[in-house]
Amino acid sequence: MSIFGSMSVGISGLQAQSTALSNISDNIANAQTTGFKRIDTSFESLVISASSTQYQAGGVQARPDYVNNVSGTVSSSDTPTNLAIRGNGFFSVSKLTTVNGQTVASGERYYTRDGSFALDKTRTLVNNSGYALNGFAYDSATGLFATSASPVQVTSDIDSPVPTKEIDVKANLPTNPSGSITPTQVQVYDSAGTAHNVNLTWRQGATAGTWQLGVTADGAQGTASSLPVQGLLSTGFPAASSESSLTPNTLDRAGVKDVTFSTAATSPAFGFNIGDVYSVVINGKTYNQTITKTNAAQFNSMKDIAQALADQINGSDTSSGATASVSSTGALRLTARTPGTDFTAVGTVSNGAITSHTVGTATTIVAGNVSTGVKGSVSQTVVGDSINIDDKYTATVSGTDNAGNPIGPVTVSVTVTPQNINSLVNLSGVMSKLASLVNTDTSTTPSLKGNISASATNGTLTLASTNPGPVSLSMTATDSPDLLNTANTSIYTGNVTGKKETEKLTITGQPGDIGTKYSFDISPPLAQTATVTASTTSGTVPDPTLPTDYTFDFTNGNSSVTATTATSVGQVYTLTLGATTYNLQIKADNIAQYPDLQSAVAGLASQVNNDTSSPFVLNTGASTATSLVLSTRDLGATLATKQVTPPGKAIHVSYTTDGTEASLSDISGKIAALINTQASQQGLGVQALSSGGTITLTGNTNSDSFFTTLPPVIAGQTPGHINLTFGGVLSDGTTAAAGTLSHMDSTSVGTGNATVTADQSNGAAATVGFGIDFGFGLQHFTLNLGNFGQPSGLTQFDGTSINVTSKVQDGSPAGTFKDVQINADGTVLANYDNGRQRTIAKVPIVLFNNPDALSRSTGNVFTETVDSGKARFNDTGINGAGDIASSSLEGSNVDIASEFTQLIVAQRSYTANTKVITTADDLLQDTINLKR
Repeated sequence: MSIFGSMSVGISGLQAQSTALSNISDNIANAQTTGFKRIDTSFESLVISASSTQYQAGGVQARPDYVNNVSGTVSSSDTPTNLAIRGNGFFSVSKLTTVNGQTVASGERYYTRDGSFALDKTRTLVNNSGYALNGFAYDSATGLFATSASPVQVTSDIDSPVPTKEIDVKANLPTNPSGSITPTQVQVYDSAGTAHNVNLTWRQGATAGTWQLGVTADGAQGTASSLPVQGLLSTGFPAASSESSLTPNTLDRAGVKDVTFSTAATSPAFGFNIGDVYSVVINGKTYNQTITKTNAAQFNSMKDIAQALADQINGSDTSSGATASVSSTGALRLTARTPGTDFTAVGTVSNGAITSHTVGTATTIVAGNVSTGVKGSVSQTVVGDSINIDDKYTATVSGTDNAGNPIGPVTVSVTVTPQNINSLVNLSGVMSKLASLVNTDTSTTPSLKGNISASATNGTLTLASTNPGPVSLSMTATDSPDLLNTANTSIYTGNVTGKKETEKLTITGQPGDIGTKYSFDISPPLAQTATVTASTTSGTVPDPTLPTDYTFDFTNGNSSVTATTATSVGQVYTLTLGATTYNLQIKADNIAQYPDLQSAVAGLASQVNNDTSSPFVLNTGASTATSLVLSTRDLGATLATKQVTPPGKAIHVSYTTDGTEASLSDISGKIAALINTQASQQGLGVQALSSGGTITLTGNTNSDSFFTTLPPVIAGQTPGHINLTFGGVLSDGTTAAAGTLSHMDSTSVGTGNATVTADQSNGAAATVGFGIDFGFGLQHFTLNLGNFGQPSGLTQFDGTSINVTSKVQDGSPAGTFKDVQINADGTVLANYDNGRQRTIAKVPIVLFNNPDALSRSTGNVFTETVDSGKARFNDTGINGAGDIASSSLEGSNVDIASEFTQLIVAQRSYTANTKVITTADDLLQDTINLKR
């Protein structure tokens, strides 16, 4: 090889490495270009000639090595129309041009992996390089996609309304509804896209497991035949009402209890002692009265002690719940402050200590003698210091007068009483009192006074004769009796906690019927009172030695009223004495027991006899068939005789159903509301409360009384409906599972157009067909309720209210374009604000036999070549085509690190080639210099 050949080879090396450097720089520049495919460089040698004896090098040439079939990294994007292909293939795109102001696609096809598509101003999906995404357009009329791809464009701004045809309802009807069943509303759309509510009303049938389905629609027009169900059936379901008395009213009565303090002492003994404590505990509050020397003068008997306790109880502190007085027998009488509210009362006595005294032997101080003129003196001592009520001390004294005549014996005594114990103080005071009595006694002649002088020191009494002669003294000390005083509590008048009168009204019938009329007349009872007279056998009222007799004459002096005079419903025979009232109301359910006056009076007598804790008793001997005589338990007692009668005015309540009631509870609730309103207006003391088909009437207070009469119920008419049965026999003869639909029929739709499915065998579809005219002609609907015998749609299982789990319809109103959505299968959908989607096109994945042989064009696109093979359009995931990932972008497949490595290699190779050229140049220069 010549020097010139070496130079030529070096130059070819420079050219090849320049080409490689150009490819590397292009790769690095497009490292962030979406979907860019890198270009590697391949080198091949050139040989001019070669043999076994010689070799003539031709150098090297570089050519591009396209890497179009290697994917870049796929990352997520915030733009939903950005697309990436996971796997093989290309997007088909077209170049857009403007012709006469219209944007059109060029005829040449391009292919790209750049999926940065977004809607442009014409709502065409265009990527960042301005190429439009091609897809197979969808024909909504045929339901088919086009066979040739064209730019994907959203051309429809408005989605036309779709009238509703199908309604699917899944719900459970309760076996035990607690109130109104809420209608099920389903929103449907007419041909103009206007929304209407189809209302499905549910009401129980006459037998268990049956229901009536009503179908109405808001905005429905046209004749009766343009409605699903219409009109009233000729007869309604039977309806009735009944009344029963639950409890009669009873008035509150204040309980009265007597606490009696007793002693075994007999007169003239007082029976109580210093230190005694008399107590009563009322509802846990204790009242005490202690007997002391300073207060003993207030008391003469147990009655006085009871009065002192009563004064405490009636003081400013009323927390005990009782008032107090003293009965004629001396008992502490306690009365409840609030009638009907009972109280507890316990009396106790803590007895004081009993004193004990002993009397010593009289001691002669000086033996007196008349003849010798000696004046006698004597003393005697009582041992003990304290004194108590009912203690008695005596001194028997004798002596002589100045003439020598004998005096006495004379006995003086001191009895300790409540009135003097405070002044006596102790035994010394008693001795002083005895001395005073001796010194002042003139009961005999000659008397002690002036002849005998007495003095006392502590417990010693000393006598001295003022005359010559003897004096004698004999003393006794009798202690108060050691008696155990007691307290006893007894009931004088029993407490009665009143009860309000209650009455139950029961209605029957079929909710939803129209024109059913329920009526009720509620009145205060007609009070049948008696003339009352008070008397005693002595003729004096009151007589403290006799009970008082109260005669209640129910004839009121009318000779035409006899024992056999008939009673009537609504009468109440009433008797009031003191705080006690007895009522006997005549009602429909007891008039057979009390048909006349004598039986009614006997009923009241029975109440009196059964009340064993009243302050009076029935005097059976004095009572007659038409009058009762009540005698007070306490002698001399008197009681108030004002009769208590029920207040209020009668009311008449009627309610006529209008068909909107879904249950008996609904009807009874409305009746109860009417009763409460009218009773309040008329002052009738009654309140109504409904539950189910029952209305409970309750008096406002214990004194309110009433009775009810029931006019016959007027039956109404049943509105048209579709009959539903659950858990019955299916049309194929099998029995449906409990709670599943077994039968439907349209025999009761009246003039409506509703129909039901004919096949009602197990598993068959349970559908109701009907038409409604919304002003655009009859629009037909199919209501799907699941399957017969299957728990797939409408059921009836345990519960108290309807549970709608699903209600779906297929219509929609008009919609405005919102955005575009592209699915993984390549389907392009236009979304509208009415919730609907419209299919626009389907994006294919284009495959080539040799994708690396595609021709590159500006804009990161490729064109088909002979070497690449023909473009093959495929659905995603078919025949090796990749899948489409929306909201994603594919990055370039350039590896920066690898490119930098290739860059260094190219640089060194280029430098080496330049060395070859400079070396050849030096050699050539040396050759030229040979001639010199």
